[in-house]
This record gives sequence, structure tokens and C-alpha cells, in this order.
Amino acid sequence: MHIDVKNYTYEEMPEYSDVIPGAHHIIMNKKELSLEYVPDIIYDEDNNLHLYMIMPGVFQKPDHRFPCIVYVQGSAWHKQRTQVKVPYLSALAKRGYMIAIVEYRDSSIAHFPCCIEDTKKAIRYLQNNRDTYHLTDDFIVAGDSSGGHTAAMTAVTANTGLFGGKVSIKGCVDLYGAVELTLEDGFPTTLNHQQADSYEGKYVGYDIRDHYQEAIKANVKTYAHDLNVPMLIAHGTKDRSVFCQQSVNLYEALKKEGKDVDLYLIDGADHGGAAFWSEEMISIYDAFMKKCLNKQ
Repeated sequence: MHIDVKNYTYEEMPEYSDVIPGAHHIIMNKKELSLEYVPDIIYDEDNNLHLYMIMPGVFQKPDHRFPCIVYVQGSAWHKQRTQVKVPYLSALAKRGYMIAIVEYRDSSIAHFPCCIEDTKKAIRYLQNNRDTYHLTDDFIVAGDSSGGHTAAMTAVTANTGLFGGKVSIKGCVDLYGAVELTLEDGFPTTLNHQQADSYEGKYVGYDIRDHYQEAIKANVKTYAHDLNVPMLIAHGTKDRSVFCQQSVNLYEALKKEGKDVDLYLIDGADHGGAAFWSEEMISIYDAFMKKCLNKQ
């Protein structure tokens, strides 16, 4: 087959039509979404904080807009390795979600509630730049471990003036979040649990055992009454880092307040890992998010 060399549009480009013995043809269904990873988007110049985005189908569908998952990476409230969940989160991006991974001030820089304030600031930045990033008005906050705590705290205070003020979100996914810092056995393998030099102690800035009433303000269930969006919680039953009782307590507190909440306990799962990103779990997250978007 021979063609003229010129500046073809996609529609003008002739289909290759020679019959090649032994060649296999695959039919393109035209529903596949290409993905692009765009790092280092500054959303807070004062604190030099960034977003790391996984963008689906932007060049295929330049006029299309996508709902956004604002994701908070777990890091024990230390400096985040924002790229580690990109392979997993890409599976959700392929389902038609824009992913924005949030960098926040870590516990060596600032204490509770800095992570929540930063996450809300990131959400507002994205909402104010919806056209630039091909976004709809639909935002869901999600996170794992300490990021699960931040995501859940963002959700339960989204409709209040607390911790950075109000933001408009439509749902929350909390994956094995460290949501109850005052639970006595909440961190099974942290030998200095709740002490000032523990992960959670560094986050709040004090020995939790000596400041119990103050530390309650950092527990998600403290604000269970204020949640006004659906929440999905997932936790492993053999989590050695964050005892799954934390998630159970939050689930029960939200149910008691009549909130829309689902709890998935993954039998045998430790703290994170591939079990939370199986095809089954991706489909569960996707169905939950679609429910949130259709509910409003």
C-alpha cells in the first residue's frame, strides 16, 4: 500500500488495507483512555506544595471533563513519597477519574491540623482551575494510612469552619486510616505508641497520654455527626501498623449518627498492599464513587 505524504488529520489518514499473511488484527473499541502523569503542579506557593496528577484521556477528548479523586498518600505524617501509588491509582484513572495526589506539610514542619488544611487548600485550587485540568464539579477525597486519616478528617469537617474551612466534596474513601489516635492499642507494632516521639505524637506535637482530651480533637469519630457525604472504609484484619479496630470504631460511630458508610474488612490483609487494589476492590471503589456522584 502506498500513500501520499502530507499533513493528515486522523479522519483523513487512510486505513492500512494490505492483507498480510499471519498478521493478527485487534479491533480498537475507541473507549480506551490514555493516561498522562503530570508532576510538580504548585498549588501553594507560600509553602511550596505540589500536586501530582494522573490525567486520563485529556488529549483524546480535549473537551471532556472528568470527576476528580484528591488522594492523600500515607507516610506516617512524614514527608510523602507521592509517586508510590501511581501504578495502583492509574487503574482508577482508566475508569474515567482525574487523580490529584496531594503533597502536604509533614510533621517535621507543622502539626495537626496542617495536613487537613493543606488538603482543603488543594481541593479549592483544583476547583478554581477546573477548566485548566478538565474537571467537573465532582470531587472525592481519598487516602491511605495517615492519608486515610487526613482524607476522613477532610470529609467530616468539609461542611464546617474547622481545619481550613469548608470545601465541596461528594464522598470519601478511607483505606486503613489511622483515624483514632487515642485508641490504647491502635498501633500494635509501634513500641513508643502515643509517646511524643511516636509517629502520631510527632503529628500532634505532644505525648498523647498526657493530653488525652486535646488529642480527641484529632480523632475522626469526634466529628461523626458533621459528615454529610458517603464514606467507604477498607481495612485489613491482620494490619500490624494500624489496628483495624480504629476503622471499626469509626464505622460504628458513623452508623450511630445515621451516616451513609460502608466498611470492607479484607481478611488476612496487612497494612496496605495489592489486596486493596485488586480488580474486585477497584470495582467496589468505582461503584461507590459513581453512587456518590449520582447522589448529589
